[in-house]
This record gives sequence, C-alpha cells and structure tokens, in this order.
Amino acid sequence: MELVTPGLGLIFWTVVIFLILFLLLKRFAFPAISKMLAKREEGITHALQQAEEARKKMEEINASNAVILKEAAEEREATMRKAREEQAILAAESRDTAQKQYDKMLLNARLEIEREKQQALDELRSQISSISIEMAEKILQRELSDREKQKQFVERELHAYSF
Repeated sequence: MELVTPGLGLIFWTVVIFLILFLLLKRFAFPAISKMLAKREEGITHALQQAEEARKKMEEINASNAVILKEAAEEREATMRKAREEQAILAAESRDTAQKQYDKMLLNARLEIEREKQQALDELRSQISSISIEMAEKILQRELSDREKQKQFVERELHAYSF
C-alpha cells in the first residue's frame, strides 16, 4: 500500500517545487503568454474587421454591378427601340419612294398610251378622210344618174377598204 499512498516528504517537496515553478511561471512566462494571447486576439479581431470590410465592399460592388447591369440593359433596350424606329422610318420612306416611282411610271405609261392612241386616231381619221375623198372622187366620176350603179359602186368600194 505504500506504493499507492505518497509519503509526507514527497507531498511537501512536490508542493514546494510546484510553488517555485508557479512563481517562476507567473513572473516570467505568464506575462509573455498573456502578451502573445492579447496580440493573437488583436490579430484575430483585426482580421475579422478586415473580413467585415471586405464583405461590405463586396456588397457595394455587387450593388454597383447590379446598377451597372440595369443601366446597360436599359441602354441596350433604348438602342434596340431606336433601331426599330429607324428601321420603320426607312421602310416607310422606301415604300413612299417606291410608290412615287410606281405612280410616276404609271402616269408616264398612261400618257404614252394616250399619245399613241391619239396618234392612231389621227392616222385613222387621216386614212378615213383619204378614203372618203377617193370614194367621193370615184362616185363623182361615175355616172350620177344611175342610182343602182352608185349603190353597187359604194358597196364594192366599202368592201375594198374594209378595216
């Protein structure tokens, strides 16, 4: 049992050595350890503050990016709207120009047709008057007394100049 229970002298010297060691540690080691712990705590606090500042900056940057993206989307939409309006204006102008050209060509064609029609009518009138004059000459050259001969002559001449 002696191995299990320590002696009084052993307890005394263990307490004395513990007190001396404690006093030495208190005098030399604990202040250094306390300084290192305080320095470590200060470093951790500083790192946490920097992390918090970085988080806030990231939030600001994200908010700024959201605003920039929104502005870019609005600008893109405005540009697209303007392009659509310009396209509609150009299409309308092209349509108007084409319509004007079509109307002008149609008017020119109608005028040309009318001119050619008038020319054909003038030529037809000229031919009819020539034929009428020739028929009148031939009728006058024939005997005017015989009506039956005149009728036959007119019919024969009309068939000769049929249109």
